[in-house]
Amino acid sequence: MLVNAPKRYYQLQRLHVYEEGGRQSHSGVNATLFGGSSSLGNQLGGMLTRIGSKVVYPYRKAATKWNINFRETQPVADLGYKAYIKLEDFTNEADIQHVIREDQNTVINCIGSRVFYKTEAEFEEANIKIPMAIANVVKRNPQIKRFIHVSAAGADPNSHSMRLRTKWIGEQEVKEICPDVTILRPTYFFNAFDLQPTIAAKWGVQMKMFNRMNFLVEGLNANVQPTFSQDVALAAYNAIKDENTIGEIYELGGPHTYTYEEIYEHFFHLTEIKPYTVTVPLETAYAYVHYKWWQSAYKKFFNTWVYPEFITAEAQNLVVSPGSKGYKDLGIKPVSFGHKAHELVNEIKWLYNAHEVTKRDTVNS
Repeated sequence: MLVNAPKRYYQLQRLHVYEEGGRQSHSGVNATLFGGSSSLGNQLGGMLTRIGSKVVYPYRKAATKWNINFRETQPVADLGYKAYIKLEDFTNEADIQHVIREDQNTVINCIGSRVFYKTEAEFEEANIKIPMAIANVVKRNPQIKRFIHVSAAGADPNSHSMRLRTKWIGEQEVKEICPDVTILRPTYFFNAFDLQPTIAAKWGVQMKMFNRMNFLVEGLNANVQPTFSQDVALAAYNAIKDENTIGEIYELGGPHTYTYEEIYEHFFHLTEIKPYTVTVPLETAYAYVHYKWWQSAYKKFFNTWVYPEFITAEAQNLVVSPGSKGYKDLGIKPVSFGHKAHELVNEIKWLYNAHEVTKRDTVNS
């Protein structure tokens, strides 16, 4: 008489991912993706649904599933492989439990603070309270086999940056609640999908508003290893597939290190514009915070780019710690900043490249 032997507990805990079937198959991944409307979440969701994964996208009550970022996730997923669920409060564990269902086996948190946040409470909600609520729900659901949390390189409890301080606290709280969480710490990452949160957008706004003039704050010229969101999304994707990543921390940075001034100079070089750079004292830059930007023709600039948190971002060294795990351990060779930087400045190059007066002397000769 044949007896069906029970599977080993280890086999039951494994997450088998099948990548070859296409979007109409089932990859074995049923994911809940928090922060799916971000550039990182958008690209990661596309990677998962393209292989036949079922992905749930929770979103805030102020948003809509017809948001332009969400619309990008719809063509890559077949019918029934994506769901958009509105939540009233992301810090409410009962609401989060509603989107982490019995058949879900993967949870990914890509939620982060926005570029225009000003108060400590706003950063604490995005980087501490929401990750803790998600981690508590994950802990109560034993069917979850992968939990990915996106933190930030440079996270430090003693940092002058509210974003990095709260990122560190949130990371430690999540690690304490769920020791099996996989933590990704990307450096400053760019993307061609949504330039708004990056210094590439800041540089582009200054080119259009101040007639090709770039403002640098005196003394703020730290080192950074820029990477691209596609590589960070691929790192999260590989972490889901590899069970050896459970409980590990990965710092994700590009292959080269630059100063912020060198990045701006590279933008000028790609667009063939004569660099006009003005150095502004830090006190003057902070004074602009109290400027009545709503009365100015430059309200877009003052509303978004002159908050202290964003100004001092260029004083933060965002580089990979020596000896830490990174892209190589996830089987990824990251794209260098120089290879894709032209995608970040195409609009400015198109806008000014027809005017000979704006080009560099080397181009005019």
